[in-house]
Amino acid sequence: MFGSVAKEILPEQLGVKREDLVVVSIMPCTAKKVEANRPEFANGKEKDVDYVLTTQELAAMIKQAGIKFENLTPESLDLPMGFKTGAGVIFGNSGGVSEAVLRYAYEKVNGVKLSSVEFSEVRSDDSIREAEISLNGTKVKMAIVSGLKNTKTLLNKIKSGESQFDIIEVMACPGGCIGGAGQPYIMEENTKKERTKGLYDSDKTLQLHKSQDNPYIQELYKNLLIEPNSHKAHKLLHTTYKNRKRILETELSVIDGSDSQKLEIKVCVGTNCYVKKSQKLIGQLIGYVEQKGLSNAVDVSATFCMEKCGEGPNVMIGDEHIGQCTFDKVVDVLNKKLKQVAVPAE
Repeated sequence: MFGSVAKEILPEQLGVKREDLVVVSIMPCTAKKVEANRPEFANGKEKDVDYVLTTQELAAMIKQAGIKFENLTPESLDLPMGFKTGAGVIFGNSGGVSEAVLRYAYEKVNGVKLSSVEFSEVRSDDSIREAEISLNGTKVKMAIVSGLKNTKTLLNKIKSGESQFDIIEVMACPGGCIGGAGQPYIMEENTKKERTKGLYDSDKTLQLHKSQDNPYIQELYKNLLIEPNSHKAHKLLHTTYKNRKRILETELSVIDGSDSQKLEIKVCVGTNCYVKKSQKLIGQLIGYVEQKGLSNAVDVSATFCMEKCGEGPNVMIGDEHIGQCTFDKVVDVLNKKLKQVAVPAE
């Protein structure tokens, strides 16, 4: 959304050609690299976002450049697109989007100003949580879930009729964007809690906490978007998604062995592992299996996510998980496992 709006309004304000304006997004999410190349996020041949760097990559670049933050003089962000409210800051936490929506919806539906902007009902460390909010006398049931495995659990409850909600917030990464695959690796479990606390603390230090109070958002709607759900708003801010087979099914079979004691091999092709060359790894594995005549002895499948993004690329051989996997690691573990099930490897 930032990229599409930036390329819509900044060329005239900055006096540059649209094709000369370059948008670089710094993201905690490796999926943004793939999304930036989707044809839906482009105006003709011009992409809304030209380049995507993860926070981990940016940190490495800062370190490589020898920049010392303690020696820098603090400056405000450039306007008009550098002004933020607390609602935008807390987006990075699981539950943050729901809370930002509630800060708007409460005032819109009830017609009164919020005396307190914090909705503790949607804040928690739990991967799946429920909340019930009263809006003008109507009870609104909400669910907040992070992690795709947990999302599947929640969806199954909804399909079975066990649960029903009016609003559901889903974040693919555990804990939300603070636990994104593009973030610096977490060595201690408490790190996620510290990141979460940091965003909520940042929200408290800001003067404005609701998106609707941002004067630049107000100006954007007045001069460009006109109103929510307008044709212009849909063109710049909305997109649609199509079902992908690798998402609809748990896994995709690549090699289907026929032996009764065949060895199962699963290679993650989720976004983070994909960026880290998991598809190349599958190709190398297929070549090795065929070369060694092991096609009947193994099942090779591509899976969507193993919930271990920080360790990608991820591979499971039998019951053994291999993180930061390489072709040599796959071959080594594969041959050891094959010997255990008495299948000779050449």
